[in-house]
Amino acid sequence: MIRMLAQKAALTAALAAAGAAFAHEPAPRVAPSLAAHTAEFSPPKVYEPAPGIFSAVGYGIANSIMVVGKTGVVIIDTTDSLDEAKKVWEQFAPHAGGKPIVGVIYTHNHNDHINGARGFPVADGARIIAHDTLLREAAKWNGVAAPAIAARAARMYGVFLPKGTPDGFVSVGIGPYLSAFSGGGAGGFIPPNTVFADKLEITLGGERFVLAHAPGETEDQILVWMPDRKVLFPGDNIYKAFPNLYTIRGTSYRDPVQWADSIDRMRELKPDVLVPSHTRPIVGAQAIATELTNYRDAIRFTHDQTVRWMNQGLTPDEIVEKVKLPAHLADDPYLFEHYGTVEWSVRSIFAGYMGWFGGDPASLSFDAPDVRAREVVDLAGGAAPALAAAQKAFDEGRWKWTAELTGYVGRADAGLKPQADALQAKAFRQLGYDSVSPNGRNYYLERAAELEKKAPGWSQIISARQSGSQAAGLPAAAVVATFPVRLNAEKAANAQAAMGLKLAGDGDWTIRVRRGVAETPTGVAADVPLVVAATKADWVGALASSSAMQAALASGKVKIEKGDPTALASFLDLFRG
Repeated sequence: MIRMLAQKAALTAALAAAGAAFAHEPAPRVAPSLAAHTAEFSPPKVYEPAPGIFSAVGYGIANSIMVVGKTGVVIIDTTDSLDEAKKVWEQFAPHAGGKPIVGVIYTHNHNDHINGARGFPVADGARIIAHDTLLREAAKWNGVAAPAIAARAARMYGVFLPKGTPDGFVSVGIGPYLSAFSGGGAGGFIPPNTVFADKLEITLGGERFVLAHAPGETEDQILVWMPDRKVLFPGDNIYKAFPNLYTIRGTSYRDPVQWADSIDRMRELKPDVLVPSHTRPIVGAQAIATELTNYRDAIRFTHDQTVRWMNQGLTPDEIVEKVKLPAHLADDPYLFEHYGTVEWSVRSIFAGYMGWFGGDPASLSFDAPDVRAREVVDLAGGAAPALAAAQKAFDEGRWKWTAELTGYVGRADAGLKPQADALQAKAFRQLGYDSVSPNGRNYYLERAAELEKKAPGWSQIISARQSGSQAAGLPAAAVVATFPVRLNAEKAANAQAAMGLKLAGDGDWTIRVRRGVAETPTGVAADVPLVVAATKADWVGALASSSAMQAALASGKVKIEKGDPTALASFLDLFRG
Protein backbone atom coordinates (compact mmCIF):
# COMPACT_ATOMS: atom_id res chain seq x y z
CA MET A 1 0.00 0.00 0.00
CA ILE A 2 2.81 2.41 0.91
CA ARG A 3 4.52 1.70 -2.43
CA MET A 4 1.26 2.28 -4.34
CA LEU A 5 0.75 5.62 -2.58
CA ALA A 6 4.32 6.61 -3.36
CA GLN A 7 3.88 5.70 -7.03
CA LYS A 8 0.62 7.67 -7.18
CA ALA A 9 2.34 10.70 -5.66
CA ALA A 10 5.21 10.36 -8.14
CA LEU A 11 2.76 10.12 -11.01
CA THR A 12 0.88 13.21 -9.83
CA ALA A 13 4.15 15.12 -9.55
CA ALA A 14 5.29 13.95 -12.97
CA LEU A 15 2.07 15.01 -14.66
CA ALA A 16 2.08 18.36 -12.89
CA ALA A 17 5.67 18.96 -13.95
CA ALA A 18 4.83 17.94 -17.49
CA GLY A 19 1.95 20.39 -17.67
CA ALA A 20 4.09 23.22 -16.34
CA ALA A 21 7.02 22.48 -18.62
CA PHE A 22 4.94 22.10 -21.77
CA ALA A 23 3.74 25.66 -21.23
CA HIS A 24 7.35 26.89 -21.27
CA GLU A 25 9.02 24.64 -23.81
CA PRO A 26 11.47 26.31 -26.20
CA ALA A 27 9.77 27.91 -29.19
CA PRO A 28 9.71 26.37 -32.68
CA ARG A 29 12.74 27.37 -34.72
CA VAL A 30 14.87 26.59 -37.75
CA ALA A 31 18.63 26.18 -37.48
CA PRO A 32 20.04 29.45 -38.91
CA SER A 33 22.37 27.83 -41.45
CA LEU A 34 19.55 25.60 -42.70
CA ALA A 35 17.25 28.59 -43.11
CA ALA A 36 19.94 30.43 -45.07
CA HIS A 37 20.65 27.35 -47.21
CA THR A 38 17.16 27.40 -48.74
CA ALA A 39 18.24 30.37 -50.87
CA GLU A 40 20.37 27.89 -52.85
CA PHE A 41 17.24 26.67 -54.65
CA SER A 42 14.47 29.08 -53.72
CA PRO A 43 12.88 30.71 -55.62
CA PRO A 44 13.20 28.32 -58.57
CA LYS A 45 15.39 29.59 -61.37
CA VAL A 46 16.90 28.46 -64.65
CA TYR A 47 20.66 29.09 -64.80
CA GLU A 48 22.77 29.25 -67.96
CA PRO A 49 26.31 28.48 -66.74
CA ALA A 50 27.56 28.14 -70.33
CA PRO A 51 26.04 29.10 -73.69
CA GLY A 52 23.25 26.68 -74.59
CA ILE A 53 23.37 24.81 -71.27
CA PHE A 54 20.50 25.38 -68.86
CA SER A 55 19.96 24.03 -65.34
CA ALA A 56 16.51 24.24 -63.73
CA VAL A 57 17.15 24.56 -60.00
CA GLY A 58 14.34 24.50 -57.45
CA TYR A 59 11.71 22.67 -59.49
CA GLY A 60 11.38 19.70 -57.16
CA ILE A 61 14.29 18.12 -55.33
CA ALA A 62 16.47 17.40 -58.38
CA ASN A 63 17.59 19.63 -61.21
CA SER A 64 16.81 18.97 -64.83
CA ILE A 65 19.44 20.09 -67.31
CA MET A 66 19.06 20.98 -70.99
CA VAL A 67 21.86 21.04 -73.54
CA VAL A 68 20.89 22.82 -76.75
CA GLY A 69 23.06 21.39 -79.51
CA LYS A 70 23.48 22.36 -83.12
CA THR A 71 20.68 20.10 -84.33
CA GLY A 72 18.81 18.94 -81.25
CA VAL A 73 18.26 19.06 -77.50
CA VAL A 74 19.52 16.69 -74.81
CA ILE A 75 17.87 16.47 -71.38
CA ILE A 76 20.01 15.28 -68.47
CA ASP A 77 17.78 14.05 -65.62
CA THR A 78 14.06 14.67 -65.69
CA THR A 79 12.86 15.56 -62.15
CA ASP A 80 10.56 13.31 -60.12
CA SER A 81 7.10 13.75 -61.65
CA LEU A 82 5.22 14.72 -64.78
CA ASP A 83 4.00 17.94 -63.15
CA GLU A 84 7.48 19.20 -62.32
CA ALA A 85 8.85 18.14 -65.71
CA LYS A 86 6.14 20.11 -67.49
CA LYS A 87 6.95 23.19 -65.40
CA VAL A 88 10.61 22.82 -66.29
CA TRP A 89 9.88 22.42 -70.00
CA GLU A 90 7.83 25.62 -69.96
CA GLN A 91 11.02 27.36 -68.83
CA PHE A 92 13.32 25.44 -71.17
CA ALA A 93 11.23 25.64 -74.35
CA PRO A 94 11.93 29.31 -75.19
CA HIS A 95 15.66 28.49 -75.14
CA ALA A 96 15.38 25.31 -77.22
CA GLY A 97 14.82 27.15 -80.49
CA GLY A 98 12.23 24.64 -81.66
CA LYS A 99 14.83 21.86 -81.84
CA PRO A 100 13.67 18.32 -81.02
CA ILE A 101 14.67 16.43 -77.89
CA VAL A 102 16.93 13.79 -79.39
CA GLY A 103 18.37 12.38 -76.18
CA VAL A 104 17.57 11.85 -72.51
CA ILE A 105 20.35 10.86 -70.13
CA TYR A 106 19.66 9.45 -66.67
CA THR A 107 22.63 9.97 -64.35
CA HIS A 108 21.27 7.25 -62.03
CA ASN A 109 18.17 5.38 -60.91
CA HIS A 110 16.70 7.59 -58.18
CA ASN A 111 13.09 8.53 -58.86
CA ASP A 112 13.77 12.27 -58.66
CA HIS A 113 15.97 11.91 -61.76
CA ILE A 114 13.98 9.50 -63.94
CA ASN A 115 10.27 9.88 -63.21
CA GLY A 116 9.56 13.05 -65.20
CA ALA A 117 10.73 11.89 -68.62
CA ARG A 118 7.28 11.76 -70.22
CA GLY A 119 6.71 15.36 -69.17
CA PHE A 120 9.16 16.43 -71.90
CA PRO A 121 8.23 16.28 -75.62
CA VAL A 122 10.78 13.57 -76.36
CA ALA A 123 11.09 12.90 -80.08
CA ASP A 124 10.32 9.49 -81.54
CA GLY A 125 13.53 7.54 -81.84
CA ALA A 126 15.32 9.60 -79.18
CA ARG A 127 18.15 7.90 -77.34
CA ILE A 128 17.25 7.22 -73.69
CA ILE A 129 20.61 6.53 -72.09
CA ALA A 130 21.61 5.06 -68.73
CA HIS A 131 24.07 2.71 -67.11
CA ASP A 132 23.27 -0.91 -67.82
CA THR A 133 22.42 -1.57 -64.15
CA LEU A 134 19.85 1.22 -63.77
CA LEU A 135 16.77 -1.02 -63.82
CA ARG A 136 18.38 -3.54 -61.49
CA GLU A 137 19.35 -0.81 -59.04
CA ALA A 138 15.88 0.76 -59.20
CA ALA A 139 14.37 -2.62 -58.36
CA LYS A 140 16.32 -2.72 -55.09
CA TRP A 141 14.33 0.08 -53.53
CA ASN A 142 11.16 0.06 -55.61
CA GLY A 143 10.83 -3.70 -55.14
CA VAL A 144 11.04 -5.92 -52.08
CA ALA A 145 11.89 -3.13 -49.62
CA ALA A 146 9.58 -0.51 -51.15
CA PRO A 147 7.04 -0.34 -48.27
CA ALA A 148 9.67 0.32 -45.61
CA ILE A 149 11.61 2.77 -47.77
CA ALA A 150 8.42 4.62 -48.75
CA ALA A 151 7.36 5.08 -45.13
CA ARG A 152 10.80 6.21 -44.01
CA ALA A 153 11.15 8.47 -47.05
CA ALA A 154 7.83 10.13 -46.22
CA ARG A 155 9.25 10.99 -42.81
CA MET A 156 12.66 12.06 -44.14
CA TYR A 157 11.11 14.34 -46.76
CA GLY A 158 8.61 15.90 -44.32
CA VAL A 159 5.61 14.96 -46.44
CA PHE A 160 2.97 15.60 -43.78
CA LEU A 161 4.55 18.59 -42.05
CA PRO A 162 3.03 22.08 -42.22
CA LYS A 163 4.75 24.28 -44.78
CA GLY A 164 6.20 27.74 -44.25
CA THR A 165 6.20 27.74 -40.43
CA PRO A 166 9.06 27.46 -37.90
CA ASP A 167 7.58 24.22 -36.56
CA GLY A 168 7.29 22.57 -39.96
CA PHE A 169 8.90 21.78 -43.28
CA VAL A 170 11.82 23.89 -44.54
CA SER A 171 13.37 21.94 -47.42
CA VAL A 172 14.94 18.60 -48.25
CA GLY A 173 18.46 20.01 -48.19
CA ILE A 174 19.45 19.57 -51.83
CA GLY A 175 16.17 20.88 -53.22
CA PRO A 176 12.97 22.55 -52.05
CA TYR A 177 10.72 19.47 -51.86
CA LEU A 178 10.08 16.04 -53.32
CA SER A 179 7.23 16.61 -55.76
CA ALA A 180 6.07 13.00 -56.08
CA PHE A 181 5.49 12.86 -52.31
CA SER A 182 3.86 16.30 -52.18
CA GLY A 183 0.90 16.03 -54.52
CA GLY A 184 3.10 16.38 -57.59
CA GLY A 185 1.24 13.91 -59.74
CA ALA A 186 2.19 10.68 -61.43
CA GLY A 187 5.57 9.52 -62.60
CA GLY A 188 6.50 9.23 -66.27
CA PHE A 189 9.58 7.04 -66.51
CA ILE A 190 10.73 6.03 -69.99
CA PRO A 191 12.93 2.91 -69.88
CA PRO A 192 16.39 3.32 -71.40
CA ASN A 193 16.98 2.07 -74.93
CA THR A 194 20.74 2.67 -74.89
CA VAL A 195 22.88 1.34 -72.04
CA PHE A 196 26.59 0.91 -71.39
CA ALA A 197 28.87 -0.63 -68.78
CA ASP A 198 32.04 1.46 -68.52
CA LYS A 199 32.16 4.21 -71.13
CA LEU A 200 30.07 5.54 -74.00
CA GLU A 201 31.10 8.18 -76.53
CA ILE A 202 28.15 9.51 -78.47
CA THR A 203 27.11 12.51 -80.54
CA LEU A 204 23.64 13.87 -79.79
CA GLY A 205 22.13 16.98 -81.34
CA GLY A 206 25.46 17.76 -82.97
CA GLU A 207 27.34 17.78 -79.64
CA ARG A 208 29.92 15.26 -78.45
CA PHE A 209 29.35 13.57 -75.10
CA VAL A 210 31.47 11.12 -73.12
CA LEU A 211 29.57 9.13 -70.49
CA ALA A 212 31.45 7.11 -67.89
CA HIS A 213 30.49 4.86 -65.00
CA ALA A 214 31.20 6.77 -61.76
CA PRO A 215 29.75 4.85 -58.79
CA GLY A 216 29.16 6.97 -55.73
CA GLU A 217 25.80 7.86 -54.25
CA THR A 218 24.48 4.94 -56.31
CA GLU A 219 26.16 1.96 -57.96
CA ASP A 220 24.79 2.95 -61.38
CA GLN A 221 25.88 6.60 -61.18
CA ILE A 222 27.46 8.06 -64.31
CA LEU A 223 29.23 11.29 -65.16
CA VAL A 224 28.53 13.17 -68.38
CA TRP A 225 31.40 15.09 -69.97
CA MET A 226 31.38 17.46 -72.92
CA PRO A 227 35.09 17.48 -73.83
CA ASP A 228 34.82 20.13 -76.54
CA ARG A 229 33.30 22.57 -74.06
CA LYS A 230 34.91 21.32 -70.80
CA VAL A 231 31.50 21.05 -69.12
CA LEU A 232 30.98 18.28 -66.56
CA PHE A 233 27.68 16.91 -65.27
CA PRO A 234 28.51 14.90 -62.11
CA GLY A 235 25.02 13.63 -61.26
CA ASP A 236 24.69 13.19 -57.50
CA ASN A 237 28.37 12.70 -56.75
CA ILE A 238 28.68 16.31 -55.60
CA TYR A 239 26.14 18.92 -54.48
CA LYS A 240 26.20 21.80 -52.02
CA ALA A 241 25.87 19.76 -48.82
CA PHE A 242 27.80 17.04 -47.03
CA PRO A 243 27.34 13.89 -49.12
CA ASN A 244 24.66 11.42 -48.17
CA LEU A 245 27.06 8.54 -47.57
CA TYR A 246 24.08 7.02 -45.76
CA THR A 247 20.43 7.98 -46.16
CA ILE A 248 18.10 7.51 -43.21
CA ARG A 249 15.26 6.42 -45.48
CA GLY A 250 17.30 3.24 -45.91
CA THR A 251 19.80 2.11 -48.50
CA SER A 252 22.35 -0.54 -49.29
CA TYR A 253 25.97 0.35 -48.56
CA ARG A 254 27.36 3.36 -50.40
CA ASP A 255 31.07 2.71 -50.77
CA PRO A 256 32.94 5.93 -49.86
CA VAL A 257 36.16 4.74 -51.50
CA GLN A 258 34.38 4.28 -54.84
CA TRP A 259 32.73 7.67 -54.42
CA ALA A 260 36.03 9.44 -53.78
CA ASP A 261 37.64 7.61 -56.70
CA SER A 262 34.86 8.81 -59.00
CA ILE A 263 35.46 12.39 -57.91
CA ASP A 264 39.16 11.93 -58.60
CA ARG A 265 38.26 10.99 -62.17
CA MET A 266 36.31 14.23 -62.40
CA ARG A 267 39.27 16.21 -61.07
CA GLU A 268 41.45 14.78 -63.81
CA LEU A 269 39.11 16.23 -66.45
CA LYS A 270 39.76 19.78 -65.17
CA PRO A 271 36.29 21.13 -66.07
CA ASP A 272 35.58 24.81 -66.55
CA VAL A 273 31.88 24.37 -65.75
CA LEU A 274 30.29 21.95 -63.27
CA VAL A 275 26.52 21.37 -63.50
CA PRO A 276 25.36 19.06 -60.68
CA SER A 277 21.94 17.44 -60.50
CA HIS A 278 21.22 19.18 -57.20
CA THR A 279 21.98 22.80 -56.21
CA ARG A 280 23.51 25.45 -58.45
CA PRO A 281 26.21 25.15 -61.13
CA ILE A 282 29.80 26.22 -60.46
CA VAL A 283 31.74 28.20 -63.05
CA GLY A 284 35.53 28.56 -63.06
CA ALA A 285 38.24 25.89 -63.19
CA GLN A 286 39.90 26.88 -59.91
CA ALA A 287 36.66 27.08 -57.92
CA ILE A 288 35.61 23.68 -59.27
CA ALA A 289 38.99 22.12 -58.53
CA THR A 290 38.84 23.39 -54.95
CA GLU A 291 35.36 22.01 -54.30
CA LEU A 292 36.01 18.66 -55.94
CA THR A 293 39.19 18.26 -53.90
CA ASN A 294 37.54 19.24 -50.63
CA TYR A 295 34.57 17.00 -51.32
CA ARG A 296 36.65 13.90 -51.97
CA ASP A 297 38.89 14.73 -49.01
CA ALA A 298 35.86 14.94 -46.70
CA ILE A 299 34.63 11.58 -47.93
CA ARG A 300 38.02 9.94 -47.51
CA PHE A 301 38.63 11.58 -44.13
CA THR A 302 35.32 10.24 -42.82
CA HIS A 303 36.03 6.79 -44.21
CA ASP A 304 39.68 6.57 -43.27
CA GLN A 305 39.30 7.78 -39.70
CA THR A 306 36.29 5.53 -39.11
CA VAL A 307 38.33 2.53 -40.22
CA ARG A 308 41.31 3.71 -38.16
CA TRP A 309 39.28 3.74 -34.95
CA MET A 310 37.41 0.57 -35.91
CA ASN A 311 40.75 -1.21 -36.20
CA GLN A 312 41.63 -0.01 -32.70
CA GLY A 313 38.56 -1.77 -31.30
CA LEU A 314 36.16 1.13 -30.81
CA THR A 315 32.43 0.65 -31.24
CA PRO A 316 30.32 2.81 -33.57
CA ASP A 317 28.98 4.84 -30.63
CA GLU A 318 32.55 5.60 -29.61
CA ILE A 319 33.79 6.33 -33.12
CA VAL A 320 31.15 8.99 -33.82
CA GLU A 321 32.61 10.95 -30.91
CA LYS A 322 36.07 10.77 -32.49
CA VAL A 323 35.49 11.51 -36.18
CA LYS A 324 35.00 15.23 -36.81
CA LEU A 325 35.94 17.00 -40.03
CA PRO A 326 39.01 19.23 -39.79
CA ALA A 327 38.20 22.94 -39.74
CA HIS A 328 39.17 23.67 -43.35
CA LEU A 329 36.62 21.09 -44.52
CA ALA A 330 33.95 21.70 -41.91
CA ASP A 331 33.96 25.40 -42.84
CA ASP A 332 33.41 24.76 -46.57
CA PRO A 333 29.74 25.53 -47.43
CA TYR A 334 29.75 22.54 -49.77
CA LEU A 335 30.32 20.35 -46.72
CA PHE A 336 27.82 21.84 -44.28
CA GLU A 337 25.62 19.01 -43.01
CA HIS A 338 22.54 20.18 -44.89
CA TYR A 339 21.86 16.69 -46.26
CA GLY A 340 24.13 13.89 -45.05
CA THR A 341 25.97 13.96 -41.72
CA VAL A 342 29.34 12.72 -40.54
CA GLU A 343 27.75 10.73 -37.70
CA TRP A 344 25.37 8.78 -39.94
CA SER A 345 28.24 8.18 -42.37
CA VAL A 346 30.50 6.79 -39.65
CA ARG A 347 27.84 4.30 -38.58
CA SER A 348 27.25 3.22 -42.17
CA ILE A 349 30.95 2.77 -42.90
CA PHE A 350 31.40 0.65 -39.78
CA ALA A 351 28.43 -1.52 -40.77
CA GLY A 352 29.71 -1.74 -44.33
CA TYR A 353 32.90 -3.40 -43.12
CA MET A 354 31.77 -5.17 -39.96
CA GLY A 355 27.99 -5.65 -40.17
CA TRP A 356 25.55 -4.85 -37.36
CA PHE A 357 27.65 -6.10 -34.40
CA GLY A 358 29.58 -3.25 -32.82
CA GLY A 359 31.97 -5.48 -30.88
CA ASP A 360 30.52 -5.25 -27.36
CA PRO A 361 29.33 -8.75 -26.34
CA ALA A 362 26.60 -7.18 -24.20
CA SER A 363 24.90 -6.30 -27.48
CA LEU A 364 25.08 -9.77 -29.01
CA SER A 365 21.61 -10.58 -27.71
CA PHE A 366 19.31 -8.19 -25.85
CA ASP A 367 16.23 -8.95 -23.81
CA ALA A 368 12.98 -8.33 -25.67
CA PRO A 369 12.15 -4.58 -25.93
CA ASP A 370 9.27 -4.74 -23.44
CA VAL A 371 11.45 -6.61 -20.92
CA ARG A 372 14.30 -4.09 -21.28
CA ALA A 373 11.84 -1.23 -20.85
CA ARG A 374 10.51 -2.65 -17.58
CA GLU A 375 14.04 -3.23 -16.30
CA VAL A 376 15.06 0.36 -17.07
CA VAL A 377 12.02 1.97 -15.46
CA ASP A 378 12.40 -0.29 -12.42
CA LEU A 379 15.82 1.28 -11.89
CA ALA A 380 14.05 4.62 -11.48
CA GLY A 381 11.63 3.15 -8.96
CA GLY A 382 8.81 2.60 -11.45
CA ALA A 383 7.24 4.14 -14.52
CA ALA A 384 6.03 7.30 -12.79
CA PRO A 385 9.45 8.26 -11.36
CA ALA A 386 10.99 7.41 -14.73
CA LEU A 387 8.56 9.77 -16.43
CA ALA A 388 9.43 12.44 -13.87
CA ALA A 389 13.13 11.88 -14.66
CA ALA A 390 12.38 12.23 -18.36
CA GLN A 391 10.58 15.50 -17.67
CA LYS A 392 13.55 16.75 -15.66
CA ALA A 393 15.85 15.89 -18.56
CA PHE A 394 13.55 17.80 -20.92
CA ASP A 395 13.58 20.84 -18.63
CA GLU A 396 17.39 20.75 -18.68
CA GLY A 397 17.55 20.52 -22.47
CA ARG A 398 18.73 16.89 -22.51
CA TRP A 399 16.29 15.99 -25.26
CA LYS A 400 18.08 12.88 -26.53
CA TRP A 401 17.79 11.24 -23.11
CA THR A 402 14.19 12.41 -22.81
CA ALA A 403 13.37 10.76 -26.12
CA GLU A 404 15.01 7.49 -25.09
CA LEU A 405 13.62 7.32 -21.56
CA THR A 406 10.04 8.12 -22.56
CA GLY A 407 10.24 5.25 -25.04
CA TYR A 408 10.94 2.89 -22.15
CA VAL A 409 8.10 4.33 -20.07
CA GLY A 410 5.59 3.96 -22.90
CA ARG A 411 6.53 0.32 -23.37
CA ALA A 412 6.59 -0.51 -19.68
CA ASP A 413 3.33 1.09 -18.55
CA ALA A 414 0.27 1.22 -20.81
CA GLY A 415 -1.46 3.62 -18.43
CA LEU A 416 1.33 6.17 -18.75
CA LYS A 417 1.91 5.66 -22.47
CA PRO A 418 -0.16 8.70 -23.56
CA GLN A 419 1.86 10.99 -21.27
CA ALA A 420 5.13 9.32 -22.29
CA ASP A 421 4.26 9.68 -25.98
CA ALA A 422 3.38 13.34 -25.50
CA LEU A 423 6.69 14.08 -23.80
CA GLN A 424 8.63 12.05 -26.34
CA ALA A 425 6.97 14.06 -29.12
CA LYS A 426 8.10 17.27 -27.41
CA ALA A 427 11.66 15.94 -27.25
CA PHE A 428 11.61 14.91 -30.90
CA ARG A 429 10.43 18.40 -31.83
CA GLN A 430 13.31 20.07 -30.00
CA LEU A 431 15.81 17.70 -31.61
CA GLY A 432 14.27 18.48 -34.99
CA TYR A 433 14.37 22.23 -34.45
CA ASP A 434 18.09 22.03 -33.69
CA SER A 435 18.94 19.77 -36.64
CA VAL A 436 21.02 21.34 -39.40
CA SER A 437 20.21 18.42 -41.69
CA PRO A 438 16.64 18.69 -42.97
CA ASN A 439 16.61 14.90 -43.26
CA GLY A 440 17.00 14.67 -39.49
CA ARG A 441 14.71 17.63 -38.83
CA ASN A 442 11.92 16.22 -40.96
CA TYR A 443 12.22 12.73 -39.51
CA TYR A 444 12.07 14.00 -35.92
CA LEU A 445 9.13 16.31 -36.62
CA GLU A 446 7.19 13.72 -38.61
CA ARG A 447 7.58 11.16 -35.82
CA ALA A 448 6.45 13.77 -33.28
CA ALA A 449 3.37 14.48 -35.40
CA GLU A 450 2.61 10.76 -35.60
CA LEU A 451 2.75 10.45 -31.81
CA GLU A 452 0.39 13.42 -31.53
CA LYS A 453 -1.99 11.89 -34.12
CA LYS A 454 -1.36 14.84 -36.43
CA ALA A 455 0.16 12.75 -39.23
CA PRO A 456 -0.38 9.27 -40.65
CA GLY A 457 1.48 6.45 -38.96
CA TRP A 458 3.59 3.76 -40.63
CA SER A 459 0.74 1.46 -41.69
CA GLN A 460 -1.30 4.37 -43.05
CA ILE A 461 1.64 5.62 -45.12
CA ILE A 462 2.17 2.14 -46.54
CA SER A 463 -1.51 1.82 -47.41
CA ALA A 464 -1.51 5.20 -49.15
CA ARG A 465 1.55 4.23 -51.23
CA GLN A 466 0.09 0.97 -52.58
CA SER A 467 -1.07 2.45 -55.89
CA GLY A 468 1.48 0.34 -57.73
CA SER A 469 2.81 3.17 -59.92
CA GLN A 470 6.39 2.48 -58.83
CA ALA A 471 6.18 -1.31 -59.07
CA ALA A 472 4.57 -1.13 -62.52
CA GLY A 473 7.83 0.30 -63.87
CA LEU A 474 9.89 -2.61 -62.54
CA PRO A 475 10.91 -5.68 -64.53
CA ALA A 476 8.30 -8.42 -64.13
CA ALA A 477 10.76 -10.65 -62.27
CA ALA A 478 11.22 -7.92 -59.66
CA VAL A 479 7.44 -7.65 -59.22
CA VAL A 480 7.16 -11.40 -58.67
CA ALA A 481 10.11 -11.29 -56.26
CA THR A 482 8.03 -9.23 -53.83
CA PHE A 483 5.76 -12.21 -53.07
CA PRO A 484 8.11 -14.18 -50.76
CA VAL A 485 8.75 -11.14 -48.54
CA ARG A 486 5.03 -10.38 -48.31
CA LEU A 487 4.10 -13.88 -47.10
CA ASN A 488 2.40 -13.88 -43.70
CA ALA A 489 4.33 -16.74 -42.10
CA GLU A 490 1.84 -17.09 -39.25
CA LYS A 491 -1.10 -17.58 -41.63
CA ALA A 492 0.95 -19.84 -43.88
CA ALA A 493 2.59 -21.92 -41.15
CA ASN A 494 0.85 -25.11 -42.31
CA ALA A 495 -0.13 -24.04 -45.81
CA GLN A 496 0.70 -25.96 -48.98
CA ALA A 497 -0.58 -23.88 -51.90
CA ALA A 498 0.44 -22.75 -55.37
CA MET A 499 -0.65 -20.41 -58.13
CA GLY A 500 0.47 -20.00 -61.72
CA LEU A 501 0.97 -16.40 -62.88
CA LYS A 502 1.12 -15.46 -66.56
CA LEU A 503 2.17 -11.88 -67.27
CA ALA A 504 1.56 -11.22 -70.95
CA GLY A 505 4.78 -10.60 -72.82
CA ASP A 506 6.84 -10.72 -69.63
CA GLY A 507 6.92 -14.38 -68.62
CA ASP A 508 5.25 -17.04 -66.49
CA TRP A 509 5.89 -18.01 -62.88
CA THR A 510 4.70 -20.39 -60.20
CA ILE A 511 4.20 -18.87 -56.76
CA ARG A 512 4.38 -21.78 -54.33
CA VAL A 513 3.78 -21.59 -50.57
CA ARG A 514 5.29 -24.32 -48.43
CA ARG A 515 4.74 -24.09 -44.67
CA GLY A 516 5.73 -20.48 -44.09
CA VAL A 517 8.03 -20.03 -47.09
CA ALA A 518 7.25 -18.92 -50.65
CA GLU A 519 9.29 -19.56 -53.78
CA THR A 520 8.78 -18.22 -57.31
CA PRO A 521 10.32 -20.48 -59.99
CA THR A 522 9.79 -19.53 -63.62
CA GLY A 523 7.16 -21.34 -65.64
CA VAL A 524 3.72 -22.57 -64.59
CA ALA A 525 3.96 -25.97 -62.92
CA ALA A 526 1.55 -28.66 -64.13
CA ASP A 527 0.22 -29.39 -60.64
CA VAL A 528 -0.98 -25.89 -59.71
CA PRO A 529 -4.74 -25.71 -59.02
CA LEU A 530 -4.94 -21.99 -59.79
CA VAL A 531 -3.70 -20.02 -62.81
CA VAL A 532 -4.25 -16.30 -63.47
CA ALA A 533 -3.26 -14.13 -66.43
CA ALA A 534 -2.83 -10.37 -66.82
CA THR A 535 -0.47 -7.73 -68.07
CA LYS A 536 2.18 -6.70 -65.60
CA ALA A 537 0.63 -3.25 -65.11
CA ASP A 538 -2.87 -4.66 -64.55
CA TRP A 539 -1.58 -7.26 -62.11
CA VAL A 540 0.32 -4.69 -60.08
CA GLY A 541 -2.75 -2.45 -59.96
CA ALA A 542 -4.99 -5.33 -58.90
CA LEU A 543 -2.69 -6.23 -56.01
CA ALA A 544 -3.24 -2.84 -54.36
CA SER A 545 -6.30 -4.08 -52.42
CA SER A 546 -9.02 -6.73 -52.34
CA SER A 547 -11.45 -4.32 -53.99
CA ALA A 548 -8.94 -3.54 -56.75
CA MET A 549 -8.58 -7.26 -57.45
CA GLN A 550 -12.36 -7.72 -57.57
CA ALA A 551 -12.65 -4.83 -60.02
CA ALA A 552 -9.86 -6.25 -62.20
CA LEU A 553 -11.57 -9.64 -62.29
CA ALA A 554 -14.91 -8.05 -63.16
CA SER A 555 -13.39 -6.00 -65.99
CA GLY A 556 -11.39 -8.90 -67.38
CA LYS A 557 -8.04 -7.21 -66.76
CA VAL A 558 -7.16 -10.21 -64.60
CA LYS A 559 -8.39 -13.56 -65.95
CA ILE A 560 -8.63 -16.83 -64.04
CA GLU A 561 -7.64 -19.62 -66.43
CA LYS A 562 -7.83 -22.34 -63.80
CA GLY A 563 -9.56 -22.29 -60.42
CA ASP A 564 -12.05 -19.71 -59.18
CA PRO A 565 -12.19 -16.28 -57.48
CA THR A 566 -12.59 -17.80 -54.02
CA ALA A 567 -9.40 -19.82 -54.44
CA LEU A 568 -7.57 -16.72 -55.68
CA ALA A 569 -8.77 -14.64 -52.72
CA SER A 570 -7.70 -17.35 -50.27
CA PHE A 571 -4.28 -17.64 -51.86
CA LEU A 572 -3.63 -13.89 -51.90
CA ASP A 573 -4.79 -13.61 -48.29
CA LEU A 574 -1.66 -15.54 -47.32
CA PHE A 575 0.33 -12.48 -48.43
CA ARG A 576 -1.54 -9.91 -46.33
CA GLY A 577 -0.79 -8.82 -42.81
